[in-house]
Parts: sequence; structure tokens; C-alpha cells
Amino acid sequence: MNPSLVFDIICTVVWLVLTLRYARRGLVTILVQGVGNLASLLGARQIASWGSQTLFQDFFAVSFQEKIAATIAEGGAIDLDQIALRYAGFLPEELRRSIVAACERSLEGVLSDNALVIADTIVQQVIRPLITPVISIVLFFVAFALFRMVVSLLVTVLGLVNRLPVLGAVNRFLGVAAGAAASTVDLFLVLCVVWALVVITGGGLSVLNESLLNESVYYRAFSLINPFL
Repeated sequence: MNPSLVFDIICTVVWLVLTLRYARRGLVTILVQGVGNLASLLGARQIASWGSQTLFQDFFAVSFQEKIAATIAEGGAIDLDQIALRYAGFLPEELRRSIVAACERSLEGVLSDNALVIADTIVQQVIRPLITPVISIVLFFVAFALFRMVVSLLVTVLGLVNRLPVLGAVNRFLGVAAGAAASTVDLFLVLCVVWALVVITGGGLSVLNESLLNESVYYRAFSLINPFL
């Protein structure tokens, strides 16, 4: 069976199971959890985007710049392809090549004896675009986990609504539609994890790689709104 078809079937089953699970919780709980999950995704994405750039500039950029500048000053050759492979060999080759090509074009107008300027250009245009996505992934999942803890505590308290006689029955009935929306958010998070595994493993897994997953309906849809790209 086509691996991408198997992946789509698994995603569909996960979505249905989550929808039914949410439906039993009732509308109020689902709305709070759905809104909370969405807010957690958006909040985690913002933190990851801001934090990855800040962490790189504050803790990594200067160190990389000094090492590269020292190599240039000593007359050593700088191989941009090797730098890209060393620090982000797990990323798709096409992405690494495009970043290296853009840096090479920027270096055309830089004086060959200006080691600091060359080093800074390499750091900002080669190393930063390769490393910040990895930092972003880590920050995203850490922040999302913390946000979800808060949402889960609130959902537990609101679950008491289902114990009310009439209101509880209506709440559970309306929970089906709300559950479908909430499970979609959860499935999006699952696809984020799948994408992260593909990136971290460099597509080395036989069942989780770009060539196979690009045929998946779910994965193609996720690629259109990938928060990390």
C-alpha cells in the first residue's frame, strides 16, 4: 500500500477518535479547550519566532563570527557548502543550496581582506537561517506544552457542567461539532511533530520523508500553512 495513503488513513482515524473523545466532554469544555489550544499554538509560534532569532543573536552569532573571521585572517579557505552541511546537515539539500547561493551573491561585493564583514555575512545569511529553525522547533513545543498545562487545568474545572441534568445533555449534543474543530487543531499539532521529525532526521526515515509525505493530502495541506517556514 502507498505509504502516503497509509499516512492519510492514520490521520483520518486520529481525527475521528479525537472528535468522538471531545464530543463526550461537551460544548463548553470543547470551546474552552479549542480556543485554548488555538491560543497556545499562536502563542507558542510567536515565542518560537521571536525567541529563536533573539537566542541566536545573543548566544551564538558572535561566537560563530569570531571563529570564521579568525579562519579567514589566517588565510584559511571558507567552504560555504561545508559550513551549511556541518551545522544543518539534517535540513533538505535544496534549502541549504538556496541559502548558500544567496550568501555567495552577497559576498561578491565584499572586499576579500575584510574578514569581519565576510564572517558576519556568512553568519547572518548562512548559519542563522539554518540554525534558527531548529531553535524555533524546540521553543515552540516547550511553550506549547506550558500553555496546554494551563488550558487543561481550566478544562478540568469546566467539565463539571456535564453533571447538570438538562444543560449537561445539550452541552454534550453540541459537543460533536465543536469536537470536530478541536480535533482539527490537535491534528495540526501532530503534523507539526511529523514535520519536525522529517527535519531532524534529514528525511532518513523510510516512512517519514519529504518524497513520500508530499503525496499525502494532509501533509500537503499542512505545508501550505507550515508555521516554521
